[in-house]
Amino acid sequence: MDADQTPRLPRPRSEIVEFDGDRLVAVILEGDGVAVPLRLIWEAMGLDPDAQSQRIREHEVLSQGLRVVNARIGNQVRSVLALLHTYIPFYLATISPHQVAEAVRPKLIRYQQELVTVLARLYLGDSTPITAPSPDPAVAQLQQRLEAALRELKLARDAYLAHQQQAELRLDDHEQRLTELSDIVEDLQQVVRVSAEQAAYIQRTIKSIAQRYKNRTGADIFGKLFAEFTLALGTPRYDALPARKFDEAVAWLEQRAAELLPGDDTALPPRQERLL
Repeated sequence: MDADQTPRLPRPRSEIVEFDGDRLVAVILEGDGVAVPLRLIWEAMGLDPDAQSQRIREHEVLSQGLRVVNARIGNQVRSVLALLHTYIPFYLATISPHQVAEAVRPKLIRYQQELVTVLARLYLGDSTPITAPSPDPAVAQLQQRLEAALRELKLARDAYLAHQQQAELRLDDHEQRLTELSDIVEDLQQVVRVSAEQAAYIQRTIKSIAQRYKNRTGADIFGKLFAEFTLALGTPRYDALPARKFDEAVAWLEQRAAELLPGDDTALPPRQERLL
């Protein structure tokens, strides 16, 4: 194939994602959010690409955010491994500071220390401020807004968990009712017997098979055939057969007719009763 005919990857759509004061280039994925090429993060932090790639792939949570995207690397568009931007904060929290370049280590440590406080506020209700109040009025106002946002986030999370618990309780209740209903149906299937027409059909069929066999061989097998039927279907009488076993009974009769009267296609009476 000519160099001019080499297929070219589509040009990626990208946007800038702000994270902790840094600007990251992210690739837009239709219907899936935006994903940050991991190579950019690894290069900036001095991390080993092969080790980090394997670690993320094996991580049960981070692996769910992995994507392969077309990203511009240098002057070329390449398919590279990327992570959805919503997973980036969690991913950075899992990196040990001693693994990163010395220049970025203090910032990573500060971020992880702040994250400890944020998570404590969110999950434990800890009232410890994220940072010491700033003497700068503008910064102090931002800190207050952040504290208020965290309080609202915790309330929203608590409400979500309460709603989820209620939904799980309702689901458990529905499942219990379905189980009870299934048990009732099964009990009814054990109690409901075949109709009079179905019982008559079974009796007529056994008599027909026995009579045709007697005509062919001279042997009377009606009593034996009836005994075999009651033993195989677990019923003492025709009319005591559970309705759910009617099709099984007809199949048994068809099999015995084929064994006792090979080649006799009219050994069984018409089966209109099966529809009743």
